[in-house]
Amino acid sequence: MQNDLHSRKQRQIKIAVALIGVAVVLVGFWLAVQGVEKKVTSHQTAKTDKGGTKAETPRESEEFGEEEEIELYGEAYTYNHDIETWLFLGTDISGNETGEGEEYRGTMADVLLLAVFDKTDKSYGFLQLDRDTITEVTMMQTDGTGYASADLQLCTAHWYGGSQKQSCENTVEAVSNFLGGVPIDGYYSLGMDAIATLNHAVGGVEVTVLGDFSKVDPSLKEGETILLSDEQAFTYIHDRFNVADETNIQRMERHNQYMKALFAKVDEKFKEKPNFVNELYEELEDRAITDAKGRDISRIMNKMMGGENRGIFRIEGETRLGQRLDDGIDHVEFYPDEDSVKEVMTELYHLEKEDE
Repeated sequence: MQNDLHSRKQRQIKIAVALIGVAVVLVGFWLAVQGVEKKVTSHQTAKTDKGGTKAETPRESEEFGEEEEIELYGEAYTYNHDIETWLFLGTDISGNETGEGEEYRGTMADVLLLAVFDKTDKSYGFLQLDRDTITEVTMMQTDGTGYASADLQLCTAHWYGGSQKQSCENTVEAVSNFLGGVPIDGYYSLGMDAIATLNHAVGGVEVTVLGDFSKVDPSLKEGETILLSDEQAFTYIHDRFNVADETNIQRMERHNQYMKALFAKVDEKFKEKPNFVNELYEELEDRAITDAKGRDISRIMNKMMGGENRGIFRIEGETRLGQRLDDGIDHVEFYPDEDSVKEVMTELYHLEKEDE
C-alpha cells in the first residue's frame, strides 16, 4: 500500500512539472505536488531564448544569511527562515516573441504564481497574483536597460525587453518590487497556447461552463456540461473580454475547475499508458523559457517530499476600470489591499516588523 501511495505521488508531481507555467497550473500545481520522480532530472533542460540552452549543472542557492529584510508600504520587516522562491508564468499570444532586437515584443503574463519553499520548517505554499495588479513596472528597452518606470498592470512587465529571457527577468523584478524586494531565485514560463496541447493529449476535458461566452463562442453555453475541443479549451481558459463580468478573478475560477478535470483525465491516460506523462512533459519542455539549470526543478520537488503543503494564498483588493495604459481604452485594474499584502507575506515568509 505504501509503495502504491508513493508511486501515485511520484506520478502526480511529474504531471505538475509538465504543466508548470500554463494557466491551469494555478490550482493543479497545488493539488498535485505530493511527490517527485527522479527520472525528471534526465529530461529537464534549461531553456532561455528559443534555440539556446544552458549546461545541465545543479544550481546552489545563495548562502543563507542570518536575516533577510524587505519593505512593505514604508514599513521594514525581517525574516530568518531559509526560503527559496520561484515565479511560474503563463503568457498569452500577444506580442512578437519571434522577433529580434527592435522587432521583438513580449507577451502579457496572464498567469503569475509564486512558489515559496521554506527549508527551515519544511513547508511550501503558493501566492496567486492577479495579472491586473497595479504596481511599478520598468519599461525595459530592447537592449535590456530600463529608461523609466510607471505604475501599470503587473502583466505588462513581460511586454518589455528585447528577448523572452529579458521579458521574464523584467517580470521577476516587478513581482519582487511589489512584494517589498523579496528575493526570487528563478522563473519558469510557458505560453497559454500550451492549453490546446494539454487538452488534445487527454482527448478533451469535460466541464460545466461557468460564465456567459455567448459573445465569443456560442458553443460554450453557460451551465451546460460539455467535452471541450482544443479550440474551446483555449477560449475557456484564456478569454476574458466579453465573457461574463470580464474580470480575471472569474477566469481564475475557470482555471481551478479545468485543472481538476484535467488531472482526472491525465490519471486515466496514465493507467492506460504509463509513459504518457513522460511524453507530455517532453512535448511541453521544448516550449519552456526558464533560467533553471538541469536539476533545479527536481531539487525543488524533492524538498516537497516530506514538507507541509500550506496551500494557495491570494491577496485581497479592489477591481475597477481605468486607463493607466494610456491607449484610450478602459482596462481592468486591481488595487491590492495593503493590509492583505502584509498579512499574506507575513504568513508565507514569517515576517517580523522591525522595531522603530
